[in-house]
Amino acid sequence: MKTGMSSFDILAEVGELQEIIGARVNKVFQPTTTELRVALNVRGRGREHLVLEAGRRIHLTAYPRPAPPRPSMFAMALRKHLGNSRLEAIEQVGFDRIVVLSFARGEESSRLIVELFGKGNVVLTDGEYRILAVMVPRRYSTRELVVGAKYELPPARRNPFELSAEEIAEVVNASKRDLVRALALDLGLGGLYAEEVCLRAGVEKSREQLDQEEASRIKLALEELRTSLGKEKPEIVFREGVAVDVTPVPLRVYESLERRSFESFNQALDEYFTRHEVERVEKLREERFKAELGRLLHRLKSQTATIREYLKKERELRRMGDAIYQHFAQVEGILGTLRSARERYSWEEIEERIERGRGRVREAQLIRRLSPERAKVVLALDGMEVALDIRKSVAENAEHYYERSKKLRSKALNAREAVLRTVEEIRALKAKGVAAFEAEVEAPRRRVRRKREWYEKFRWFISSDGFLVLGGRDATSNEVLVKKHMGREDIFVHADIYGAPAVVIRTEGREVPESTIQEAFDFAASYSRAWKHGFANLEVYWVKPEQVSKRAESGEYVSRGAFVIRGRRNYGIGRVRIAIGVVLNDEVRIIGGPPSAIERQSSAHVVLVPGRRKSGEIAESVKRKLAEKLGGEAGKAVEGIPIEEIQAFLPPGTSDIVEERR
Repeated sequence: MKTGMSSFDILAEVGELQEIIGARVNKVFQPTTTELRVALNVRGRGREHLVLEAGRRIHLTAYPRPAPPRPSMFAMALRKHLGNSRLEAIEQVGFDRIVVLSFARGEESSRLIVELFGKGNVVLTDGEYRILAVMVPRRYSTRELVVGAKYELPPARRNPFELSAEEIAEVVNASKRDLVRALALDLGLGGLYAEEVCLRAGVEKSREQLDQEEASRIKLALEELRTSLGKEKPEIVFREGVAVDVTPVPLRVYESLERRSFESFNQALDEYFTRHEVERVEKLREERFKAELGRLLHRLKSQTATIREYLKKERELRRMGDAIYQHFAQVEGILGTLRSARERYSWEEIEERIERGRGRVREAQLIRRLSPERAKVVLALDGMEVALDIRKSVAENAEHYYERSKKLRSKALNAREAVLRTVEEIRALKAKGVAAFEAEVEAPRRRVRRKREWYEKFRWFISSDGFLVLGGRDATSNEVLVKKHMGREDIFVHADIYGAPAVVIRTEGREVPESTIQEAFDFAASYSRAWKHGFANLEVYWVKPEQVSKRAESGEYVSRGAFVIRGRRNYGIGRVRIAIGVVLNDEVRIIGGPPSAIERQSSAHVVLVPGRRKSGEIAESVKRKLAEKLGGEAGKAVEGIPIEEIQAFLPPGTSDIVEERR
């Protein structure tokens, strides 16, 4: 089963990834110690997620693994240097398993180097290849992967696709290996594609020397393999129903096996490695299930054995008490005689007298031994050895055994309750199966790309009265909102603070009730600087569209995203708080806005106010709270939502959760 990409796979995938050149970096996550997820904004396509896993793979994914609650130091360094930068180039280094992604941000340039050979690594450098951050610092004999060092490439291999037929023959004939191994190792094709080239060329793979005609056929087979990229459909190969390989083109070596075609190699890689990862995670869950079931069964076995031991001992003690009463007269006589003898004789003398009397005195025959240090005598009663305290009466000795018997029966009853609890745990565990366990590494879930509405490029919400309310995200979107989307019958709302967003209530000719205007006031206040300043309320006003203008008075200047308001303003107070909720219809959607609006439209929501928790932390907390409120499959669906969808509704600044409702 394939566990990583070959040089030829990388060649094919890098070719496909050229379509995301020009994308902007939104954020970088490190879900595991070896894997990065780069969230990109791709023009015309929206959000894409690029997976970079050291030593294994690089491709876009529709299964973004959830981000950890706290970013790693490496992820933080990548965010610092790559945030909002532009992806300028993606290149394979020669024919090696190394991919270089080049980024630019203003005058600053940087490179993210992904090593996909061996254990792999990911290295961030500046434009001069000086290392700024490294996933796993390492030192080799020929190079160092540590911060501050200059990045050096490992020794390069020859690219088989750039060699002439004569050069191919020269490499193979000079090698101490046969043809297929020379192609696989000396020219870096890997075993699979070396086999394929030999098959397509019709040259016996075990040959150790090539003539010119055979070398030419090998060259033609290589060219055929290379030129088929993008022309033939990539495939996942199955053996007995299990995915064992993924290839950028159909291979003759797999003609006898089941295969599934894909429109792009990227899709095939994503499906293959995600399927492999899901299977691995499920196997881990199954192992945990079996281990827990085994632990419970072992506990049950131990508990039942303990109960059997308690009951067995309880019966023995009760029989001993009964035996004492059944031989009452004899026991009483022995105890009385021993007490009297102890007043005149030593223990040694008493033992001698007992030995002399064994053959002729019945009571002496019952005595097995004495324990002088504990004042005990052991008698043989009904086939049992019963220890008696010489200082106590017959009844007291019998009661001693009855009391011990009662305690053991009580212990057995308690242990039986524990057994019933264990049996119930086993029954519940079997009923849930592997679903009872969360995997230590969460399996990636497919992200269904939802068609975005035109207004989602702005801040937005639907009021409790059904009106669409829009707000600008920055100066540019303020301009676009007012110029292109504010109609003559709409209402313009603005918080009375510098830099507040332009807010528009789209009326569509309907009369706007006070409840919607108040929600628009709250919306405008919450997404203004009042949030960063920690205000609870802010003065807000509304005006008609004809009162809003970009034309300044003589000698004045109106900056981008700002407007001149003329005439009477209708003032009110906006409350600085928002709600984030989840809507469950055919799909799971996150919405945000004034609490009074979101509460009516969502299945579950939480309310936020200015606080101390950063955007990423509060978004994770909101997602967790919403998932807990919903529970079941809906809760699991919410857990799969990227936190960026929640962050899109957060005001700028830090926040706290203050209210949770169903």
